[in-house]
Amino acid sequence: MAANQTVKVFGKIPPRISVDGTTSKKAAIFGLNFPLGSNRETGGIFKKISGVAMIKAAVKQLLLTEKGERLMLPNYGCRLRKFLFQPLDENTFTQIKDEIKFSFYNYIVGANIRKIAVFPLGESGPAGGNSMKVVLTLGLDENETQIFDVEATIG
Repeated sequence: MAANQTVKVFGKIPPRISVDGTTSKKAAIFGLNFPLGSNRETGGIFKKISGVAMIKAAVKQLLLTEKGERLMLPNYGCRLRKFLFQPLDENTFTQIKDEIKFSFYNYIVGANIRKIAVFPLGESGPAGGNSMKVVLTLGLDENETQIFDVEATIG
């Protein structure tokens, strides 16, 4: 393999490798900012984001998507709307937690769950039914001291 050969990696910045074989820069993971085209002045239609902002957007999108809504990924999302009219007891909370954990560990890269909290809001949602708030406390895999919350209102 030639020493001057470059490797193209889409979605990541490849680390720089020095002559002695050590890396000088960690690889960064980038994603698209959603909704697409929301900020045309500062990044165009396909604006890239990374780090905490990317993970927050990805987790919120995962929590608000029902399984079967995405055409090419029928298992993407969480079935959280089915819990809206059930009492929030220990059994229901365990089912919600299992649903979130299963989807999270299959589709989110770069973070881990520290804590899951579910609160009934006691107010009618857009469809006239109950609503609940899900709060995930997450930590980055690369930086264990950086902890942040992601909130989503279901209903």
